[in-house]
Amino acid sequence: MAIDTDSLGILFPGQGAQAVGMGQWLHNHFPAARELFAQAGDILGYDLAELCFAGPDEKLSATEFSQPALFVTGIAAATIWTSDNPDGAKKITAAAGLSLGEYTAVCFAGGLAFQDALRLVQRRGQAMQAAANAVKSGMASILGMDLDAVQQVCDDNRGDGEVLQPANLLCPGNIAISGHLSAIDALEKNTAGQLKLIRLNVAGAFHTSLMQSAVPLLQAALDEMPIQDCRIPVYSNVDAAPHQ
Repeated sequence: MAIDTDSLGILFPGQGAQAVGMGQWLHNHFPAARELFAQAGDILGYDLAELCFAGPDEKLSATEFSQPALFVTGIAAATIWTSDNPDGAKKITAAAGLSLGEYTAVCFAGGLAFQDALRLVQRRGQAMQAAANAVKSGMASILGMDLDAVQQVCDDNRGDGEVLQPANLLCPGNIAISGHLSAIDALEKNTAGQLKLIRLNVAGAFHTSLMQSAVPLLQAALDEMPIQDCRIPVYSNVDAAPHQ
């Protein structure tokens, strides 16, 4: 496939993008993808391919499973595309990913070996799942409003002691909020007919203080990882700047 541009960026999705059947076409058609899924099963201790291809959706959407699933499927897709499009692969000059996808981007860019990155993602997912299990929480996208307006509706509908805040600035007019489910329920009820709110298929209030208990576990896992310089810049979720 010819690419009519001088440079490309490669993007990887975060949690919420998982779906039963993900990666199956790659697995069925490309030996390299089958090898990645087989390696992943050995590392994770369960049949990731079976979970991705057959579900059930409830298990695949659990944080501890969806994060490794998205990571392996993303690396498989990128591996196949770059091997089948060597000219296009040479034009990839930057990578980025949303939340979990940032780990996939760092791995693709050479900052982490596949095996190490997968072990890290597994521990990240387990730590975040434990934090999510501790409190009923979740996320939703609000469409058609700017950041100040989203912040205001969060402030207006957050109860005492509750967390509800903008979490991801996805694009203009699409901002994800995150917090206690009771607060999201209240916001949805109180603004019915006034704004567009879409619940996200995630297990907890990611990117908020409700994930704080996962931090030391993830930090310990990161401290054990051999991380190298990336061969191409990875754009950070935090500051939108390129890092290598």
